[in-house]
Amino acid sequence: MSRACFSRFRLFLGHIAHEPAGRTPTRQTGAAALLLALCCLLPAPGVRAQVTLLVPSQPGIEAPARTERPDPPAKTREEQKKQASEQNPARAVLPTLARPATPPAPGVIDKNATSPAPGAAQQPAKRPGQPAIAEEVDVLITMMRPFQHQGLGMDMPQLFSVLRYDDATPAKDGVLQPERRDLLGDVEEIRYLDQKAWGANVALTSPGLYQFIIEARPWWDAARDRFVQHYVKTTLPVYGVERGWHLPVGQHFEIQPFTRPFGLTAPALFSGRALLNGQPLPGTSVRMARINTDKSNAPTPWHEQLEARTDSAGQFSFVLNQAGWWCCMAVAPGDPLRGPDGQAKPLELGALFWLYVDSPAAETGKR
Repeated sequence: MSRACFSRFRLFLGHIAHEPAGRTPTRQTGAAALLLALCCLLPAPGVRAQVTLLVPSQPGIEAPARTERPDPPAKTREEQKKQASEQNPARAVLPTLARPATPPAPGVIDKNATSPAPGAAQQPAKRPGQPAIAEEVDVLITMMRPFQHQGLGMDMPQLFSVLRYDDATPAKDGVLQPERRDLLGDVEEIRYLDQKAWGANVALTSPGLYQFIIEARPWWDAARDRFVQHYVKTTLPVYGVERGWHLPVGQHFEIQPFTRPFGLTAPALFSGRALLNGQPLPGTSVRMARINTDKSNAPTPWHEQLEARTDSAGQFSFVLNQAGWWCCMAVAPGDPLRGPDGQAKPLELGALFWLYVDSPAAETGKR
């Protein structure tokens, strides 16, 4: 029984204790007992809002300006840093991640260089004519309850990769073939919101549209007597490239965005489609939850997240009226797994997509 439910139960017992001696409980008392039992059995909407976080330290990387601009006043820079720290969790907790070592100058042999460990992420081979850049981004992976801004412990994901699209990405049978890089070997264990989390520093050597994807390991949800597994992705436009943002990445369960998931200003419309094994999933639940970094209160648990159901084509739409990181999550049943008691237990699959929405004030400042 939850703590809140226990408190209500204790108050109810106190009410019963004040019934006059020898008096039979009233019909209202019986109804109250029934409502209390139902309240204890049905979880609050906010309790289920447990998501796998996958966000980069910045929602996009712009190419350096060709003309020099005067630096903003010191106060403005401090305000921008504060806002970025509050609304971008990865930027606030990942600056201590290991950075790639500076490569030796051409023609110089690095005596301290060692062979990469098996499974370590490799730099993709550059195609002729690709412009070279020297950027990097930190990526935060963790489990959390977004509205409560509460961290939860998480095991290392079993897959973490990045796909890169650009205008030169080749197509095979009409399907784009992006560069793919395995990043699981770059993952480091860190702490986020006092819980075990994971982070990686990713070098970006070419402009492109980067799609980060992870496949979490199934975990046992004792409160709901089932297993849960998440398939998560997010996008990062680098140097103005946006080709590929609407394309599925081939995950077992995923959200395909119909709205470009960057360059958004609140209030913003976000629409998409839920795909299971590449096919539209009709009639399933889809929720939108925002990381509540300012710890604002909600009038009811239903105000902590938005919820809809996909139509016959697996499509949905939401209006995101606040700035910050939003998670779109669809659910579907998976194949049962053997539970702690040795019996088959249901598996709930989650397809998660993270996107960032700017505030109108931030957009005005940029312009």
